[in-house]
Amino acid sequence: MSAFLLICTLNGFLDQGGGVYFRNANDCINFKDILSGQSYMKNDKKQVYDCMCKLVPKINEKKVRVY
Repeated sequence: MSAFLLICTLNGFLDQGGGVYFRNANDCINFKDILSGQSYMKNDKKQVYDCMCKLVPKINEKKVRVY
């Protein structure tokens, strides 16, 4: 099975969550659009999320939850 992986970075560093897999590209893109550009202040520095969707051609559904 193929899936779409949502990957988010925080100021250029990968978020510790690892990503979320979606069956549908539209669902992945919708979450990407909602999350990208969100920011918050930490230690007087702006922290900004940047997300992207990537097609993963083959995943093991027994090891990965796909939404």
